Amino acid sequence: MGPCTAPIGRACWPRAWRGPRGAAPQPSERAKFPRAPQAAQSSQVATLPAFIPAEAGDVGDGAALELAARYDRVGVRVPCLGREVQTAHIRPFGKGADDALCPPVVLLHGFDGSSLEFRRLMPLLADSVQAWAVDLVGAGFSDHGIFKGEPDLIAGPAQRTEHLYEFWKSNIGRPMAVAGISLGGAAAMDFALAYPEAVDCIILMDSQGYVDGIGAMSQLPRPLQSLGVQVLRTVALRQLANTMAYYDKETYASEDAMKVGRLHTFLPGWSDANVSFMRSGGYSLSPRIKDVQQPTLILWGRDDGILDPSYAERFVEDITCSKLVWVEQCGHSPHLEQPQVVAEAILDFLKTHGATKEHS
Repeated sequence: MGPCTAPIGRACWPRAWRGPRGAAPQPSERAKFPRAPQAAQSSQVATLPAFIPAEAGDVGDGAALELAARYDRVGVRVPCLGREVQTAHIRPFGKGADDALCPPVVLLHGFDGSSLEFRRLMPLLADSVQAWAVDLVGAGFSDHGIFKGEPDLIAGPAQRTEHLYEFWKSNIGRPMAVAGISLGGAAAMDFALAYPEAVDCIILMDSQGYVDGIGAMSQLPRPLQSLGVQVLRTVALRQLANTMAYYDKETYASEDAMKVGRLHTFLPGWSDANVSFMRSGGYSLSPRIKDVQQPTLILWGRDDGILDPSYAERFVEDITCSKLVWVEQCGHSPHLEQPQVVAEAILDFLKTHGATKEHS
């Protein structure tokens, strides 16, 4: 899995290259993820940025704590919000941090998630490409203080798209491979449609796209929305979602994984930020998916129990320049359950895409 060395452009592969829809990679060897020794855990927690909640001390996943220590915030002014957002992100590290040939890979988390979702994938990309991860406005560990006492402030798809664009302008500045998991895939497509000049190619992992909006919740009175958001934070609901996300539940749907996924909900203003997104109505992309022009890699867990795998085939039909790779023995979270397979597929996609451009 060497570094990508070919320049990447906005090319489309020959029709024949798409071939059979995604020869399935061999599943990687599974490994347990034991808690870090107490001394090592305490040492890692001590290195975390001040904005990471103190509940990180209850997390035993060493990979999560190591990635959390790489978090930083930078001020990003979002014109449509009329405010600066202290934006949590993880900058490139490893041997790929100085790579200028491949497009930077920018990872976008799922619904009410954070960049800690990429704790197993990002290190596998870091030595080959510039890998970034960004917590979108109103999500993850970005500052939610702007939502406190501002009941009319909306941070929905349009605001998240502009937020990412302003972050990209200030920090990246060249066409990127925008990669999203679940709702992050919808965010990736929305961004690519709004700012095509900023996107070299797209990577969708078990992506939302054909389920429009968030339903009746967006129309409820604010007190009921706030109550629903508080339920979203409960251990019971988090553990249920955690269990649904995996094929190998015994290995991956652990209490510690639930704690990692819930950590950002302890930030001040988290509830207000979620209500703000809820009131926006969410993403409604299905009529526009056929307008996506960038080369697109679609990765899908064969055993996804949250978004039906048939959606993967619909993406292939609707996005002209696309390739589907099935991830075997995997549920809704291939970046966590089969990170080695996902990393290899992403790097192969970038190399093939570059080679096709070079010979087109």
